[in-house]
Amino acid sequence: MSFSAALSGLASGTVWMIFSAYVLSLGFVESGLGRRIAYKMLSLFGGSSLGIAFSLGVADLILAPAMPSVTARSGGIVLPVAKSINMVLDSQPGPKQGRIGEFLVMTCFQFTPITGAMFMTGMAANPLCAQLAQSGLGLEISWVGWFWAAVVPAMVCFFVMPLLSYKIFNPELKKTPQAKQMGRDELQKMGPLTTREKWVAVGFVLALIGWGTTMLTGLNANAIGIALAAFLFVTGAVKWKEVLSDKAAWDTVIWFGVIISLATGLTKLGFVKWMSAGFTSMLVGFDWMTAFLILGFAYIYLHYIFATASGHVAAMYVPFAAVAIGAGAPPMMVAICFAIFSNTMWGITEYAGGPGPIYFGQGYFERSRFYKINFILVTTSVLITFAVGMGWWKIIGLY
Repeated sequence: MSFSAALSGLASGTVWMIFSAYVLSLGFVESGLGRRIAYKMLSLFGGSSLGIAFSLGVADLILAPAMPSVTARSGGIVLPVAKSINMVLDSQPGPKQGRIGEFLVMTCFQFTPITGAMFMTGMAANPLCAQLAQSGLGLEISWVGWFWAAVVPAMVCFFVMPLLSYKIFNPELKKTPQAKQMGRDELQKMGPLTTREKWVAVGFVLALIGWGTTMLTGLNANAIGIALAAFLFVTGAVKWKEVLSDKAAWDTVIWFGVIISLATGLTKLGFVKWMSAGFTSMLVGFDWMTAFLILGFAYIYLHYIFATASGHVAAMYVPFAAVAIGAGAPPMMVAICFAIFSNTMWGITEYAGGPGPIYFGQGYFERSRFYKINFILVTTSVLITFAVGMGWWKIIGLY
């Protein structure tokens, strides 16, 4: 691979779309708008333990299209609110964690892979999936196309997962009026919306409109992202010094640029075809549906040997999708489904994604119990995605 080819990934629009989404994410964190949304949801729906969980889940859902950093979104905004609630309700790790604490921590952890799967900008590795689908599979996934295909199975998971978690933990506290009041009190402390928060909100709405109408306007989604970043800088909603100090954003830009260069080079050199041929030989004799299901489950549970979603996506997304397509599975359906699973998979362990160590580190779970419950919740989401997704994808014409 030549030197220019090795650096070509940094010129990819996908990399700079991720960067622009990180800039918007900074706006939500630094302005306090993300916390305001979480407390607002809590003040509206926090009257019960299940209501608290859903209120934080809705906050995560609202933030998801603007915050590809799941660590910042879940670990930096949602979890601190959940910790405050557990403190108010006297449910710290230990003898009293069964009051609500363990239920809330696990449920918030599992919300983020679900909300991230719904949007191309919901997790940092999602645009990488779209880029690899284009370069490795010859498929164009738009922002609105991703959302339209993922929204129904993801929303079913969004509502089923907390109910199953509630059934598993059966928290002692059923009614929680204190949490609702806490949300109101925190909002009062924050005061009215600041100018900075308003500009972030305006940028967020404009970005959603831009990304959601690309099929009508013909505008490039990456260009919309760059325009969003420029808007936030010009209005002062995000300071350049804040961006410079965000190591995670720059680390992601460099890392993803390298991954895209590597993936493109491997495809051109024939490595993906060679690897796909090896997998295909193992599935000879299976119909496309069976092959698709086997590959889907394998793609999820092989994440036990990966510590990052991006590394897993770079290594496995194109070969697994290519084999499924080669077996006769509808190409766009396969590309979308494996992109959704690229989110679902990191909920299985504490090391599989950015928020994992933060949540596990709260001290509510022994490792074996943490793995067992995660396995149950993730597997349920996988089954729902297959069952509901297949029906929905048939309706919208993906096969």
